Amino acid sequence: MSLVRTGFIPIPQGAKPGFDHADVFPRGRRMYVAHTGADRIEVLDCETRTHLHALPAELPGVAGVLIDEEHDLLFSSDRAAARVSVFRCSDEQLLGQVGVGPHPNGLAYDRRRRRLYSFNLGEPLGEGCTASVVELDSMRVLAELQLPGRPRWAVYDNDCDRIYTNIQRPAQIVVLECERAEIADTLEVPSAGPHGLWLDSGRLFCAADGGTLVVLDRDSGDVIAGLPLPGVPDVIMHDAQLRRLYVAIGDPGVVSCFDGERLEALETVETEPGAHTSGWDPVDPCLYVFCPASGGAALYEERG
Repeated sequence: MSLVRTGFIPIPQGAKPGFDHADVFPRGRRMYVAHTGADRIEVLDCETRTHLHALPAELPGVAGVLIDEEHDLLFSSDRAAARVSVFRCSDEQLLGQVGVGPHPNGLAYDRRRRRLYSFNLGEPLGEGCTASVVELDSMRVLAELQLPGRPRWAVYDNDCDRIYTNIQRPAQIVVLECERAEIADTLEVPSAGPHGLWLDSGRLFCAADGGTLVVLDRDSGDVIAGLPLPGVPDVIMHDAQLRRLYVAIGDPGVVSCFDGERLEALETVETEPGAHTSGWDPVDPCLYVFCPASGGAALYEERG
């Protein structure tokens, strides 16, 4: 099989080009993407593969988008406003906004306790980085956790009740214990600049700026594999049925595809320079690659 471009969805331009994190609401058949250059979240229809609208809220410097389908929630990190926003996903109603640390970026949701973790880049950027723990029921910050460096992508592990977040420097993954809302461990990453992160079958897949997709055992931190990448990566997406991983790389503008079971490189597909972020629709399997120069989402499907 091969990843083939099958379409393109134009997205209305903002004041500046630039997209960031994206996530999907499978039940509603909608894809949400942070349109950072427009201070808004764009909504795409996954059935008709068209642009629907933007959420009716100004979200300055919006960077992170995270959906929890089980609790019908959509979260955003509004980097320029030092806050997170909480929406009900099904009707896109704004439920509240909470001030967090400077320049919030990655997000993770502890659904057992209804707590949102915002990973903040600090002020100035990269200094005094923190994780804000937001209690949704009271819409307030319960705790601020000091981080050892600049955080990037984060994932919640429901099985172990932990959150993992990449730290750019030192190159490591911080492990947060959700019950106590504290740092429990750090896992060393043998490649500079951990960025994109995915968790599957007890393995952490970490796309690092050093040009490596590092695979670590979630529990021991042992390195299972190191797979070369053709540039500096960003987002990782995963097809659970095919067990394939897709790593978006803005320069030179490609997606690198891997077999997540055999840990083998499959192919590298051209996208567009600057296209560093993507979203995955698991219902009608399709990779959405967000292209700032073209102003929209390029669609890719597995064919053959």
